[in-house]
Amino acid sequence: MPRLALVVLSSLLSLSGAALLVEHGWGPDPEIQLGSETSSAGAARETASSAVGLPLPGTPDRSGVPVQLVIPFASSNHSEGVTAPVSADPLTDDGDLFVPPDPRAVSWAREDAAPGAPRGTAILVGHVNYVVEGKLVRGALSDLAEYAVEHVGKTFTVVLDDGRHLTYRITGGEQYDKDQLAAQPELRRALYDQESAFGPGAGTGRLVLVSCGGALDPDTGNYEDNVFLFALPVDASAEEASTEEALAAG
Repeated sequence: MPRLALVVLSSLLSLSGAALLVEHGWGPDPEIQLGSETSSAGAARETASSAVGLPLPGTPDRSGVPVQLVIPFASSNHSEGVTAPVSADPLTDDGDLFVPPDPRAVSWAREDAAPGAPRGTAILVGHVNYVVEGKLVRGALSDLAEYAVEHVGKTFTVVLDDGRHLTYRITGGEQYDKDQLAAQPELRRALYDQESAFGPGAGTGRLVLVSCGGALDPDTGNYEDNVFLFALPVDASAEEASTEEALAAG
């Protein structure tokens, strides 16, 4: 898989609006067509729903509905970090991810894994930026490429509707051309994997933040790529124990 390239900031500043065109797909088996193509969106949703959220034996399910994303560190377009509302949305009629029209907001794909689930990929998506009332507004997820290059290891928070705060640590990112994503359902299934558990321990789902990136196509007015930023949950009890051990040793 190609490593992510940092989005050129001049492109971000000159964009007048961008469409996020990510075809959605599920499942790890490349021999089974589960991608949400327009002609099979309903069947893909049904298949995915049956696989989402099935915990590993003995694994507690700490999942919940996200309502806010908090990224506490500064980046190029967000000097004070990001605090963005999160809505829970279904896929579009074509089986694609719903993207909020307001770039300052983020959508959770509610038909997939939820943050805190013991397996699968929770998907949060938003515009890189967009024109609102004639003005260019930088999106809550405008700096994903930068995070993947400069902020791996840093943490951010997803707030759930029951008041819990889930902490995630950035593990890396990928950037793909939209045409490549459309042509390779097996790649989409890997990016949006709803069946696997991810490290470091057994029974750990992951989170992916998705937005646009790459060069701006002057003919369409859209970015040519999608950027994917991956993160794993931080075990709060383990973090506290580690901190206590470090203080005792010091």
